[in-house]
Amino acid sequence: MGLFGRRWVTVRTESGSKADDIDRLQAVFKSNGLKSKIVMEGSHLKKIQVTTKDVERAKELIDVFEQEI
Repeated sequence: MGLFGRRWVTVRTESGSKADDIDRLQAVFKSNGLKSKIVMEGSHLKKIQVTTKDVERAKELIDVFEQEI
């Protein structure tokens, strides 16, 4: 992919007991057609990333997700 590959942007980070929210959020993204990936930092910090073109849509879905929990 080189220089023209997808750029990934972190849209949410959680740790501890809230880290499970990242997995649920990824399911929401997937059901809405957004590509995402989960990145672990250390043993407790979990991040979810989306491509640069999907950042705005991801933020909208995060707002809906937060209202539901």
